[in-house]
Amino acid sequence: MATETHELIAFHSVVKHSSFAKAAEELSLSPSGVSRIVTRLEERLGVRLVQRTTRSLSLTEAGAAFYARASQILADLMDAEAEVQKSTAQPRGNLRMTASITFGQLYIAPLLPELLAAFPDISIDLLLTNRFVDIIDEGVDLAIRIGALSDSRLIARRLCTNHRILIAAPSYLERRGTPARPEELAEHEVVVYTGFSRPREWKLIGPEGPVSVGISGRFSTNNIEVLCNSARSGLGITVGPTMSVYRWLVSGELRRVLPEYEFEQTAVFAVYPSARQLSTKVRAVVDFLVGKFQDPPAWERALAGKVHGFGA
Repeated sequence: MATETHELIAFHSVVKHSSFAKAAEELSLSPSGVSRIVTRLEERLGVRLVQRTTRSLSLTEAGAAFYARASQILADLMDAEAEVQKSTAQPRGNLRMTASITFGQLYIAPLLPELLAAFPDISIDLLLTNRFVDIIDEGVDLAIRIGALSDSRLIARRLCTNHRILIAAPSYLERRGTPARPEELAEHEVVVYTGFSRPREWKLIGPEGPVSVGISGRFSTNNIEVLCNSARSGLGITVGPTMSVYRWLVSGELRRVLPEYEFEQTAVFAVYPSARQLSTKVRAVVDFLVGKFQDPPAWERALAGKVHGFGA
């Protein structure tokens, strides 16, 4: 391995673990050996990358910028190696995968028969949980995540768009009326989603751009399933990810409210550690999922022609 690449790997491992000792364990080197490699890199670059103390270490401004570039370089290198090996290596081994309970039940579990048939030498250990899983610390190979991603230790492959719309039960709308403009939401009972950074201020995107409106309600929750079921029972208007509510929109148990408006779009991602060798099994499963979750996703194709704003 070239000296420069060896230095990048050592530096990346130190930052990832915030520890020379843990980096040494990962790289099968001594802590002093890892320290010498990072020092050699700093001397070659002519800049301090890591501030060391007896109890902790932190990145300098130059170190943070270099770490971001080094992470991408190593990821590209691993992708290039995996691409070369892809045509000859057979995906095999156990793959630990995690997803939220609802998404896993509705969209991952139904794909498992086809996935396992396509890759007979792969076994799947699927962890469904609504808690945040640190896939590096917990030794997970692949995670399905929804929303914005910020962890620089991870690489994300986009699977599809996540639309979030306004919904309510027909019984509620018959009782309280249907809002015609966003500002009228302030007069309605809302089932409040506490997963937002500002739960009682909704930021919507409409024909004329973003609009903010204050909302209120007597019931709030951080659970999407409880949120949507509460709306179905007539408690009020709420936010509904189309992946969770499409069945009830099709059946008529829920209706779309203010169809010209929706929350800012996010996305569904397949996420895996950037510093871990991208194994053939992970690449195979990610490629499989990318092929299955394309825009528009299956749940929005089911809405086409039935709900305003989804296809013809």
